[in-house]
Amino acid sequence: MPQDYNSLLNSVNFQNPSWDAFIFFFWAIVAVIYSFSAGRGRIISILVAVYMSELLVIQAPFLSTAVGDQFGLALYLGRLTTFLVLFAFFFLVLSKFVFRTSVENRRWGSWVFSLIFAVLQVGFLISVILSFLPPEVKTTFAPLVKFVFISETANFVWLLLPIAFLVFVGRHISDHRLE
Repeated sequence: MPQDYNSLLNSVNFQNPSWDAFIFFFWAIVAVIYSFSAGRGRIISILVAVYMSELLVIQAPFLSTAVGDQFGLALYLGRLTTFLVLFAFFFLVLSKFVFRTSVENRRWGSWVFSLIFAVLQVGFLISVILSFLPPEVKTTFAPLVKFVFISETANFVWLLLPIAFLVFVGRHISDHRLE
């Protein structure tokens, strides 16, 4: 089994970056910046926006078809565009009216919580976006990217990880200790 993991790690060339390496760099950089700049309210509103957008794209395929037909896009681009538009809409609505953000007086536990949650959430977002790509594009990625973000198992795990983290870790951290 360790040989399999080594071959997965070696499948991405970080010396001569490609889209595969870019995905991992993007994941790391965005997660760190995001964790330090967003408050818990904003992080939760983004997570809810991603779930709601993905659900609508999957359960209401006529939305993607309508967007694709309106702008002359292929089905996968219609899905991706619909997801991104819905995501932006839900994020703006939820951030403005539902969840509050606070980055003042954060303590160490809050930064650790935010960093781990941001890594999980950005990973979930990458998995969702890559899932909307056509199969012929998905096959061009390195095995590590496929294993971490594109496989059906990875999609399911990324779907559950942020919520599981909130349920198991979030309930042990009181609001008084985080803010």
